[in-house]
This record gives sequence, structure tokens and C-alpha cells, in this order.
Amino acid sequence: MSTPKIQKVTKPEPGKVRDKTVLPPREDRLGSIIVAGGTAKNLVDQTRRKCLKNQDRSFSQTTFCQQWLAMFTLATIKDTVVIVHGPVGCISSMSYINVFNRLGQIHRNGKPVSGRWISTNLLEADTIYGGEEKLRTAIRSADDRYHPGAIFVFTSCVSGIVGEDIDAVIESIQPKIKATVIPIHCDGFRSKLWASGYDGSFHGVLNYLIKGPVEKQADLVNVINPLTIGRPDEVEIERLLGKLNLRANFIPCFASIDAIKESASAALTTGLCPTYGEYLAKILGERYRIAATQKVMPIGLDNTDLWLREVARPLGKEKEVEKLIKDERRRVKPQIDALIKKLAGKKVFVSAGQSRAVGIPNMVADLGLEIVGVTAFHYDEVTYDSFANLTKRCGNFPTSVANLQPFEQTNLLHQQKPDIFIGHSGETVWAAKQGFPTVMGLNLFHLFVGYEGVVTFGNRLVDAFTNPAFNKNLSAHSKAVYHDDWYTANPFKYIREAACHR
Repeated sequence: MSTPKIQKVTKPEPGKVRDKTVLPPREDRLGSIIVAGGTAKNLVDQTRRKCLKNQDRSFSQTTFCQQWLAMFTLATIKDTVVIVHGPVGCISSMSYINVFNRLGQIHRNGKPVSGRWISTNLLEADTIYGGEEKLRTAIRSADDRYHPGAIFVFTSCVSGIVGEDIDAVIESIQPKIKATVIPIHCDGFRSKLWASGYDGSFHGVLNYLIKGPVEKQADLVNVINPLTIGRPDEVEIERLLGKLNLRANFIPCFASIDAIKESASAALTTGLCPTYGEYLAKILGERYRIAATQKVMPIGLDNTDLWLREVARPLGKEKEVEKLIKDERRRVKPQIDALIKKLAGKKVFVSAGQSRAVGIPNMVADLGLEIVGVTAFHYDEVTYDSFANLTKRCGNFPTSVANLQPFEQTNLLHQQKPDIFIGHSGETVWAAKQGFPTVMGLNLFHLFVGYEGVVTFGNRLVDAFTNPAFNKNLSAHSKAVYHDDWYTANPFKYIREAACHR
């Protein structure tokens, strides 16, 4: 089937009137939750019956705030400056984010390029008398010192509680500033769900950088890429899309301002993480009539099949994609069959963001491993269908929804005793101290996506299984983090149950 001709969009015409509303948090917008404990089928059943409640814990450990994730989303965009309107501590994590930034620049450009950030350094007196003049000074300083194309101004808990009107400040100073100044509303206290920070970032980008009308490019596909997606994954996506005669426009991480503006001219928007890009894909579709698909991450064989088919269908490439899937499956089958033999009988516990918490278990199931537990950092309607399908494939396993609560995780691992733990960098240390072999659920240096990603990840699992000495020695010489009686207690004893009356 030939690709349909796409006409020039003449309306609606966004950008003339900016949407100054502050988005509601995901708890309100998507019904997202960060607290649940039990089994996978129980979670699916509660969602189906509309009984999923945003519960709480009577005890909770430290987690992230949405401002941090908002900065994580936009700080790597080229030719920009980050300003955090808050106490200096609120910008301290930029040094950590800059590690990702520099590594990503090396992988893409061959040399590290540091980000640029400024704090307005709100003090106690500023909470009384206001800090708007400090913000004006910071904006002028960013423009004079760096001459960027855009300046992102992030709110903080302090500026939000005080009620600083950053939109009014930006509107008043913009005529004197060459860069486009963009407000990002991400006050940490507004949401316990850090993923809400993604939405605030994209809301600002959509209103201030992306404008129309535009001439459509029939072969251009927006691929929304979070900062945790490494360059090897992008290269593999480029290869697969290239087989369909399509070009990838990776946004927003490590993109230029021009590439972000060009997103309005794409024929399709997809993403490498539905949780991350849900809002951006939705609004690009509504404003610019761009088809969107956000069902799954292209991790694992079946999910990659689905991801490719969802990309191909709106563009009239169904025949080409079926040939691609068949060829790729045939190519990797001998390697996957060999890995299945090596990994037979092994049990896995997975902890990840909600999209990876569905994608990674599907991938390890492709390799013949048994899922004995899954923790998702949050859960909502974005992944409900995918999670329901996972239970049909892998059965009923212990499941928790937790925004990094290691006391629950260590308990679950002690009781389930997996052969390997797959998690994020900040989590694997807990499992390692318990003596479990560990593998990172994201790594900028390794391939995860596509058919080749299954082979690469399978080989990493084999390496972890055959080289467990370090974690065993670490466990033997590490003192237990919690009292012995906690490891035999109900891991969800601190969850306050919410009744369902349906």
C-alpha cells in the first residue's frame, strides 16, 4: 500500500494564544497511584472494576519530586539554559543530571558538552518580600552570559507556596530578552507522583516552542525519548524505521530547538516510553493532527512487533512491516534459542518505571525465565492493557506499586528469593547487599530495544548468573539493613487500605 498524501495543516493555529493553565497532577488527570501491594491479577481486577484507590503509607522512605524529573526532561536540549526559581538546594541535582548529559553528548557528538544552569537562590526573606526581582536578574544574566535560544524557568516548592507569578515576570521581561523564555510549572508539593514533572515540561515546550501551521513531512516520525534511553537504543530504532523508509526525529532529549519545532510537521508521533511521552504525543495529535501511538515500549519480541505495527498502520505500511518483523524474528531466533537453554529454570524479580515494569518482564519471558515479582514505580491507565496481558502470559505474581520504597523491596526479595534482580541504579545496591545477582534495568551503554535488544539483554543475564561472586561476598560482609523480624513480616503492612464500594 502506498503512503497516503498528507495535506498542509491550516487550522487549528496554536501559538497565537498560549495555554497558561497549570496542568493537574497525574493523580487527577490519569488516576495514577503510587501505593499498592498484593498480586498482579488483583491489581488488574481492581483497575477493571474502577476500585483502584490512591492509597497512602503510614511509613514511607525518601523519593524524588516532580521538579527533578522536569529538569531531567529538558536540561539536555541544545542551546538552552535552566533556571530554577527556588532555594539553591533545588538545583543541586543538576550536577547529577549533567553526568547523563555529558555521556549522551559523547555518544552522539564525540565530545562532552556541559549543561548550563542558574538558581535564583530564594532565601527566607524572599518568602516574605518576594523573589520576582531575583528571577528577572537570573533571566537577564542567562541571556547576557550564554546567548541561548531558549531559557527554561522551573518553579519549586518554595516559589509555588509563596505564589510567585513566574508567567507574569516572564511576560514582562520577554520583550527585552533575545531568548525564548519558557515557564515550567513543577512545584514538587503539587504531586507525590514524580512523573507529573514530565507533563509540566512538555506543557511549556508545546506552548512556547512548537507552533503552526506547518507543511507535513510524510516520512518523519517523532520518537519521544527519555533521558534514560541510550544512544545504542536510538541507533536500533533508526535502523528499524529506516527499513520502512521512515526518519526518526528524537525529541526532546539531546535535540536541538529546531528539531523540537519540526515535530509539528511529522506524520506520526511514537515514543520509547508511554509513561514519559503520553501528554506530548496526545497534544501534538490534537493541535497538529498528527497520528500517535503510545501503547508499549519496544522491549521484547511481542512488544517490538506491536510497536512496529502501530507505527506502520497510520502510514499505510502494513505489508512492509510484516516482512520486517518476519525477517528480524528469523535473524535473532538461533541466538534466543541458545539463550533460553542457558537461562532455563531461573527466576526473576523486576523493579522499574511502569512502562519498563511491563516491558522487561515480557522480555525475560521471551528468554524463558519465570517472573516471581514486579514493582512498578507508579501505575495508571497508560499501561493497564499491557499489564493485563502480562498476567495472561506470566500468571499471577506478587506485585507492588511503590515510588522507591526499599524497605518493601528487600522484604519481597527475601521472601521470593529470585535468582536475579533487575532494577534501576539506586535499587540494585539493596538487592546486592542481600546477595542476589543484579542487572540494571536501564543502562546508557547497552541496547534494550528491538529484537537485537532481547539478545543483548539475554547475554547480560547470562553474565550475571555465571558471575555472582561479588554480590555473594558483599552480602557476607554487609550488616542487614533492617531488623530480622521485618523480613518475615507482611511487606505491605504499612499500606493503608482504601475500601471499594462498587
